[in-house]
Amino acid sequence: MRARILPGHRRHSSGFTLVELMVAILLGLFLIVGLISLLVSTVTSRSELDKTGRQIENGRYALQVLSEDIQMAGFVGASASTAFETVAPTPCPANVAALGYFAMTSPGTSTVPLPVQGLSSTPSCISNVMAGTAMLVVTRVNTSVVSPAAAVAAEAYLQVSTCANDTLPFAAASGASAASFPLMQKDCLASKLAPLRKIVQHVYFVSTCNVCGTDTVPTLKMAEYLGGEMKITALVEGIENLQFDYGIDMDANGSPDCYTSNPASPPASEIAVGVCPQTTPPYDWTAAMTNWANVMAIRIHVLARNTETSATWTDARTYEMGLAVPAAGPFNDHMKRHVYSTVARLYNSSGQRETP
Repeated sequence: MRARILPGHRRHSSGFTLVELMVAILLGLFLIVGLISLLVSTVTSRSELDKTGRQIENGRYALQVLSEDIQMAGFVGASASTAFETVAPTPCPANVAALGYFAMTSPGTSTVPLPVQGLSSTPSCISNVMAGTAMLVVTRVNTSVVSPAAAVAAEAYLQVSTCANDTLPFAAASGASAASFPLMQKDCLASKLAPLRKIVQHVYFVSTCNVCGTDTVPTLKMAEYLGGEMKITALVEGIENLQFDYGIDMDANGSPDCYTSNPASPPASEIAVGVCPQTTPPYDWTAAMTNWANVMAIRIHVLARNTETSATWTDARTYEMGLAVPAAGPFNDHMKRHVYSTVARLYNSSGQRETP
């Protein structure tokens, strides 16, 4: 029997009421806002992590570049360098002679440049130096050897003799003429000339800009003697400060005994007996060139900062930068910073003084 639908009774389709729909929309909006907030937070955290990662990489790379060059400072290609006196390097040499390599018939009067020397004023070949930062000259020769016949005319080379019959201990000249390099090897055969090594002179400094004229990003740069002139190369972005402490060997055993921020004129507080015990006989701190020649190690301090701002960060910190600048900052800007420090030993200088 079929069911009978009584008059006046109709089926009603079920659905959302207006209130239910509004509640559903509101819950959906809350969910969307939460997802957007999570996405924004994730993107922001990722961005800050990338900035920090780049800053750490830049700071450590700057230390690596400086340390490796300082460790090679004073290398001339032969151990006979113990007989050479040292002279102050010319920061902006105009020719090979200005580099400081002078060979004389008497080994005791031959001179080579100081392995390292800090600069107290900006040389003429460098510009846009960050105020209050240190500059360092590093001199050495390249580790790779070149035959006299393969020398490049525009470059400067050092040839060290190991033959007892040669009247000069070394020859320093441009590669324009092979006749400038007549020195021989240990067997003293004229057919087997001593190899050449390219002369290296680097001046490290902090610039106020990476590409000067287009940005204001502080950058570690290097001025290098190439092709008869000083050429500047940007090394590491975001390096805002650079300071050095110099370890002085006071008793000629190859180890640093005291550190000073300025070997040319050591502050009294850095060489006082309480912090720097005196030797017997007493060490003479007034001889600037002797102090520089006695530098056996360098403490390097690098202040690296992000190259982009962080809106939620205000830098109210101070940063220890060694003896010369006890505290840098606070900067009160939106840049994140960190100090990276290490000690680099001058192996070529200190090794010659060590007792076997």
